Amino acid sequence: MQTQKQHPNTQKLKEKTRPEGLGEKKIIRLADSDLDGSKKVRDTLRSIYGISFAYANAIIRAINISGNEKLQDLDQQTTDKLKDVLSDPKKYGIPHWLYNWQKDENTGEDMHLVGSELKSKHTMHIQLIKSSGSYRGYRHSFNYKMRGQRVKSRGANFRGRIGTTVGVTKKAAQQAAAQKTEEKK
Repeated sequence: MQTQKQHPNTQKLKEKTRPEGLGEKKIIRLADSDLDGSKKVRDTLRSIYGISFAYANAIIRAINISGNEKLQDLDQQTTDKLKDVLSDPKKYGIPHWLYNWQKDENTGEDMHLVGSELKSKHTMHIQLIKSSGSYRGYRHSFNYKMRGQRVKSRGANFRGRIGTTVGVTKKAAQQAAAQKTEEKK
């Protein structure tokens, strides 16, 4: 019976399952988003839909934590505080001018929405504008630009340019067209 010889590096490869320098990756759930715990708190907050750079800084100041800490290094109490700030920012003194939903139609107050809550509120608002029959609603329904942007040379709508721009030809095409007309004569 013959024994199988193993290459000397095979044993080392079996011992090393992860590359060196890579720590354990922890996923933390906040505001209907899965966040990477190995990143800084300031950066991970910005990856939540509806949180900007300024709002993330305001949250960090309200909780009194360092923005350079990793999210997975925060204790449970601080994480719960973070969830509470995202759900009720008024309680922590975040200024109302940082909120992303100003003067709601139903309640008349300012609020800050994040995640799927903001997406659904935004789509419902656009549906309301479309059904109103206004100029803005008409433009929304056809996916046209509606705030006075240039549309002649920058695309007819959000889907991109439909057709070609009239009157723009290159010199080579002009010369070829001129030669064809001379040949016909």
